[in-house]
Amino acid sequence: MLPPELSKADLHLLYVFATVVEARGFSAAQIELNVSPSTISRQVSDLEIRLGMKLCQRGRSGFRLTEQGHNVHRAAQRLFASVREFGETVNGSRGKLVGKLCIAVIDNWVFNERSQFATALQHYVGLAPDVTIELFSLAPDDIELAVQDSRASLGIGVFHKHKPGLIYHSIGSEKVSLYCGADHPLFNEHDGAKIDEALRKSRYVKRTYLREREVAPVSRGLDTNAQAHQIEGIAHLILTGKYIGYLPEQFANVWVRDGKMRSIGDGRFDQPSEIKLVKKRGIHQNQAVQTFEELITTSSHGVTSLASRDL
Repeated sequence: MLPPELSKADLHLLYVFATVVEARGFSAAQIELNVSPSTISRQVSDLEIRLGMKLCQRGRSGFRLTEQGHNVHRAAQRLFASVREFGETVNGSRGKLVGKLCIAVIDNWVFNERSQFATALQHYVGLAPDVTIELFSLAPDDIELAVQDSRASLGIGVFHKHKPGLIYHSIGSEKVSLYCGADHPLFNEHDGAKIDEALRKSRYVKRTYLREREVAPVSRGLDTNAQAHQIEGIAHLILTGKYIGYLPEQFANVWVRDGKMRSIGDGRFDQPSEIKLVKKRGIHQNQAVQTFEELITTSSHGVTSLASRDL
């Protein structure tokens, strides 16, 4: 059992274990840790002895966490996040923005030309050149999980059902439309009645990260045998000409301009999609995180510069 006060050795073993989990195995972790897989295995075994529990299964079947391993990993993430927060708070008290900013952003949002994210980042780097920035590109559910587990300080995405323990703020919107590929029967169809008839015969690719029936009523009753976890997967299936599906307008324009994809029904099935900033409830964010949150929030309301702010 671990003592009430963790030693440097305990912290090191927890760091090794967390690195193995994030690398998804001992061999992959050796690059980050700069030691052999056998040494890593021994250190994880030492941690298991210290904790009195089995943390993972390893062998020919691959690396897999036990239930206790998942719990220890989440606790270790919170521990290291607290250590980082301590250092950043101390450094921030000197009047200098330092530390680390971890942001989880919805995948392929870079195609949204109306997004203020790039502008906010540009201004942030100017204000806080010494802050280390880490970006994740994830599906909405994974963004929320990253914020809950403190792997990300902030998340940006589309969240139709709010999770307890998280705070959501709207920072913008985008339009999503129903698309088909050039080889689909609907591609050259503009007659409303014929579109409705063809829709009933079309296969629909579901978005696993949304409650499809609630946010896109047109999908109700449509045949489907495909689903995608990111919008890139949806685009792949639409381009086959065998499926229809929803995509953000700015993202789909890449193929629309080349004549490989088009919106069905001339905008009749368009849906608004609200972009939200999510953070963990009850957590005091350091100054580095607070500064970016303020930048992205003010940028979304048309304020493009905080360069005169007294830091």
